Amino acid sequence: MESLILEPSAPLQAPAPKRPRPLSYEDLRRFLFLCLAIALGAFIISKIGRVVMLFAVIVFLAMILNPFVVFLEKRGIRRAMGVGITMLGLIATMIGAGFLVVPPMAKQVGDLYEKRNTYTRAVENQLDALLTRYPQLRESLPRELRDADRLRLEQVVDSYAPQLSRLAGASATNVGQTVVQTLQGFIGAIFTLIIALLGTAFVLANPTALVGGMLSAVPTRHRDATGRAFARIETQMIAWIRATLITGAATGLQTAILLYFIGLPSVIVFAVLAFFGEFVPNIGPIVTSIPALFVAAGLGPTKFLLTLAAILFVQNISSSFLVPMIMGKELELHPATIIFFALSMGALFGVIGAVLAVPLAAISKILFDEFYAKPNNVPREKLETQAKSLVEERVWKS
Repeated sequence: MESLILEPSAPLQAPAPKRPRPLSYEDLRRFLFLCLAIALGAFIISKIGRVVMLFAVIVFLAMILNPFVVFLEKRGIRRAMGVGITMLGLIATMIGAGFLVVPPMAKQVGDLYEKRNTYTRAVENQLDALLTRYPQLRESLPRELRDADRLRLEQVVDSYAPQLSRLAGASATNVGQTVVQTLQGFIGAIFTLIIALLGTAFVLANPTALVGGMLSAVPTRHRDATGRAFARIETQMIAWIRATLITGAATGLQTAILLYFIGLPSVIVFAVLAFFGEFVPNIGPIVTSIPALFVAAGLGPTKFLLTLAAILFVQNISSSFLVPMIMGKELELHPATIIFFALSMGALFGVIGAVLAVPLAAISKILFDEFYAKPNNVPREKLETQAKSLVEERVWKS
């Protein structure tokens, strides 16, 4: 019987790495087409930016109000009737808040305007006293300010922000034109509000058709990710508006109480500004605190320091306690991301863009997560560990 002799098999060799495919004409054509598409999209948005922002507001309002309509629908009320009740409740809330806040706020704004020269002179006196006490500060000023007998705010504006000074001068040269433009802006704001409310009502009346049409336009392989993204976006928009309204009301109330005991006038104006400042996190509270600090500076250094301490205290309570407690970690947005979106959207679309910065940042994060991170199994925990070693030890750990 012949013995079977097994010859040793050749050692397995690892497959040769694939060489990158050279750039082809088709790749170049796709890249140029993508660049043209991005440029065309940017051009269209620049031309219809206000319309885009209006429809964005309509969609966000519909997302926020839809749970109320669904709640009424589950109680046996037809959807059309539920939409009407919800919209009437929203309008009644807006009118009621207007009657409660607008009259005293208008009176206090008028008082501030009448005393603007008094506050301006008081601030100038405080600046002169500060420069007299610390001469080295005067030496650091520009020549036209350093050689002046008395420091005036107009000179400061002319030295550090000439473009703002020219803008203010151009606006003040024609009072009639300013009044007409203000009236036109007021009428335009009312018209835009009416369009936004009507558009929200139409979207709420039959949102299923809109969502179904959007899903039908998405390729089948991306439909599940789109559905998950839409559900997460709606949940986070509700969390955002709820947290913003609650923190804004708490911040405004704390601001009014603290500034009242400090002795500042027109605390309702500053409280309302603090409320609206919460709609633009990180940047909004800083900007809306400037009027209160300006008035406090005219009342003396003690009032100014107390006002500054009060504003910092309120913002610390809001950022460290109220927002994490109410919103939790649902949005998970880094402050630097919020600042970037607020500045970018504000530059592109004005105040409305800055207000919508947080929702748009949250939407961008969700879309990135659903369409890139999850399909590619991005190892988040491992990347966070590697990022920590880079930041703390300047070492890359593979």
